[in-house]
Amino acid sequence: MRKPTLMESIAENSLMQKIVADYLNENLRLETKHLTYGDGTTGSYRLKSNLTNFINNYFNPIIDVQPREIIVSSGVSGTLDQLIWTLCNEGDGILVGKPVYSGFIKDFYARSRANAVPVSFGAIDPFSIQALQCYEQELVKFNNEHTHARIQAVLLANPHNPLGRCYPRETLVEYLKFCEKHDIHLIADEIYAMSIFRTSSNNDAVEFQSVLSINMEDIVDPMRVHVLYGMSKDFSSNGLRLGLVVSRNPQLVEAMSSITIFSWPSAPADLAWCIMLEDTIFLEYYISEHQKRLGEGYEFLAGILDNLGIDYARGSNAGFFLWVDLSFALEQPEDGSEPGLTEDMRLDQKLIQNGVHLAAGLGYQAEKPGWFRMTFSQPRPLLLKGLTKMMRLLKGVDLDILAIQGLEPKRTASHTNQRVPPSILATFRRQAPTQCFNNQPPRKPRFLPPL
Repeated sequence: MRKPTLMESIAENSLMQKIVADYLNENLRLETKHLTYGDGTTGSYRLKSNLTNFINNYFNPIIDVQPREIIVSSGVSGTLDQLIWTLCNEGDGILVGKPVYSGFIKDFYARSRANAVPVSFGAIDPFSIQALQCYEQELVKFNNEHTHARIQAVLLANPHNPLGRCYPRETLVEYLKFCEKHDIHLIADEIYAMSIFRTSSNNDAVEFQSVLSINMEDIVDPMRVHVLYGMSKDFSSNGLRLGLVVSRNPQLVEAMSSITIFSWPSAPADLAWCIMLEDTIFLEYYISEHQKRLGEGYEFLAGILDNLGIDYARGSNAGFFLWVDLSFALEQPEDGSEPGLTEDMRLDQKLIQNGVHLAAGLGYQAEKPGWFRMTFSQPRPLLLKGLTKMMRLLKGVDLDILAIQGLEPKRTASHTNQRVPPSILATFRRQAPTQCFNNQPPRKPRFLPPL
């Protein structure tokens, strides 16, 4: 009988799903208008209005975003597919730094037949200004090797998936200059913008700054800059398929709108996000609690890895995962060479066959074998069960013994069944159902909860 697989590869925040489900069950009411075609294929006017207020309040754009600059689709993958179809011809390339979120490769190619062009950095910090040299080399190489195709864009995941880091402001500015210099577009995937946190080990980590917050005057034509965002990560709702693009380019918005019928957002999902965005008391509580629990999840997993002597990418302060180095468990090739793709695949299969599924680095174009993305935003007992299986397999260590020795981090309680505190929920029930940001005084963006 096949052993059950513990999925520590999926980027979902199950720590907050109960709170979201309770809130929507209490507040979501469908009306007959939600069973119609509504306002068309690019999202309701109500949602676009709420999204502009949310983005203007939390992303700190240098110029306020307008509803006409937003297209809503059924998920960020669908939005990216439409954007690439609009920007690229078949065979064109999009530069994206390694490790590359595996979904990008499929999103680029499935319909548009555009190619992800992975950029290697070697010993260079991929978040540094020096990394632009690597992008320049790949751009020149691709354009020289292709007669009927060219690089059309750079895609930055900010915060990064799977490294969990944010780009410094000065680096973002250089990417904008790079795109202007080469007459290409910048796509900023900011889907983890509110999934950031502080812990005792990452106080010096770079805070998230949206590319929209940069004054682009004299740097880049704003019409070549496009920002992706969605509901699935920051709002713990992978199943409510809503994604969007913010673009100051009216021609691009019009072109994308011509194909949005293929990813028309669902009215119930549209309404669910509206309700959450309009309730400013819930929204503030939710984001603060969301970030707090992510920080606790990070410390829990990082603490165990530290105690076991397992390395991982440092400086993370965003996302649901750690980029973990399991190269110590790679088989050594018989010819005495360094482990490579074959050994990487064998380790991945070994884990799966023994009931643990991590996101293997080979799917992320990792520069070195043995790296895996491991999700910490799941129920603590389930995470610990997966870690226990993995350590027994790879190191012959039992985490139960470690716990007895006092090496395991103390906070092991799961938040999975924790509901919205009754006092908070009572406050939500008293809110007017259509309370909007427009009625609220402006306040400073809150990217991080107090320590």
